[in-house]
Amino acid sequence: MTSLFLPHPAYAEEQEHARTILTFHVLRSGFVAGATVSLMTATSSLLFSRIRHQTPLSLSSFGRTSLIHAARGGPIGLALIGIVLVPYMHGREEIEWQDRSWRLLENRGQVECDWWLLGGSAVGAAAAPFVLRRNAGAVAGKAIQGGVKSIGTATAVSGGASLGSVTGMLAYLARPGSPSRGGQEIVDASRDVAKEGIEVAKGK
Repeated sequence: MTSLFLPHPAYAEEQEHARTILTFHVLRSGFVAGATVSLMTATSSLLFSRIRHQTPLSLSSFGRTSLIHAARGGPIGLALIGIVLVPYMHGREEIEWQDRSWRLLENRGQVECDWWLLGGSAVGAAAAPFVLRRNAGAVAGKAIQGGVKSIGTATAVSGGASLGSVTGMLAYLARPGSPSRGGQEIVDASRDVAKEGIEVAKGK
């Protein structure tokens, strides 16, 4: 599959746009990691509400709560991993950026995963506001009422993109022919994606 970044030369020292490529992959990893963590916090929040206030649990409430948490989790993860990248790569020679970026593009799995994650994010961002509007009967562009909290369009788009990236990652890992197919492999691969930003920046 063709990479998002072209051209991809035969030698690392000829790799163009090295800083952009590495930064993209690191930020992408942080975004997915933050979105993944947000699913855990959403689940914990609902369980706490159930135990403390006897709030009924439903698929709708889980979806809304996950969307709200993911709207924050994805951007927070992106920002934090971006902060980590700066000191790790500060002062590095251009060839170090090129080498890391070139190795990323040489990895077929990374290239394929990029497309699945971006596709999932795009679909999630586009679909979430329409699904919520349809379910709630609200007007586009206004806060959508109902469920645990009101969800505005911006929150729906951000949350949809975050959850879509996680869905894209899992769909990529679980698809037939994936080298990471299987239950434990998916768990391990998800953890690796979350750690990828720091590992790549370190040059491991």
